[in-house]
Amino acid sequence: MRVERSWRSLRRTPALVGGLAVTGAALGTGVLVIPCWFHALTGLDCPFCGGSRALGALLHGDPVAAIGYNAFAVLVLLPVAVVVLVALARWEVGRATRWWPAGARGLRLALLLGALTMAWWVLRDLPGLGWLRA
Repeated sequence: MRVERSWRSLRRTPALVGGLAVTGAALGTGVLVIPCWFHALTGLDCPFCGGSRALGALLHGDPVAAIGYNAFAVLVLLPVAVVVLVALARWEVGRATRWWPAGARGLRLALLLGALTMAWWVLRDLPGLGWLRA
């Protein structure tokens, strides 16, 4: 059962967006630095290495540099985050029954996102593919 409410009834989504915006700005500007434990232990990049620098480049209006730092974060993770936040807002006001697809479809999407993350992780650390590194 869907109960539609006004967009003014949004409570959680704006708080989440605000928190993500502040955190993203802090990471992108270098105010907040979170070292990568995987890179520190192995010397290899994790799928998220370069994400803060990519965010910083996007904040400075340089999408080419952002893709150079971490193409996966810019081309996959950022759009997925935007879609999930929009779906969460629609769910919160009653215009959608779920914020993530249910059943097999939701599971396939989650597995696809996980598989893409793992593929990016492996590809960017292969010898000879240094251009994929942050």
